[in-house]
Amino acid sequence: MSDPDFGNLLFMHISKHPERSYWECEWKFPNTGINVFIALRGDESGPTEESRQFYLGLPQRFEWVMAECRPRLEGVFKEWLNRSLPTDIFSVLKLSGFELEDPTQHPVHWDVSFETIGDPWLGITVPFVDETSTRAIVDS
Repeated sequence: MSDPDFGNLLFMHISKHPERSYWECEWKFPNTGINVFIALRGDESGPTEESRQFYLGLPQRFEWVMAECRPRLEGVFKEWLNRSLPTDIFSVLKLSGFELEDPTQHPVHWDVSFETIGDPWLGITVPFVDETSTRAIVDS
């Protein structure tokens, strides 16, 4: 499906749990100009309106999101890389995606994913519960 806001979407049907089906895509995120992975809940007719609105609201909230992620990312850099996170986060990290669980459930669970640039490679996910970030998850 081609979407006017997100581009080409691919439907991922979950046969055992159709309510968990979703649409995925690489969205050119307005704040960075790079493609990021997103998954929007929905059925065969398209993404839910709640999913659409969540993602479409991220560009306006991006500065706040990054401010919330920064302490979690600083902890990862100290623990895993024995160095400080620079002021310019994007000199060492690439924003790789956002993921939203069921947007109709409260509290809302979602996350922001990053990858380190260069060696060593780390995948870093900062989970959120509503508006509160929680401990980062690291994949090496």
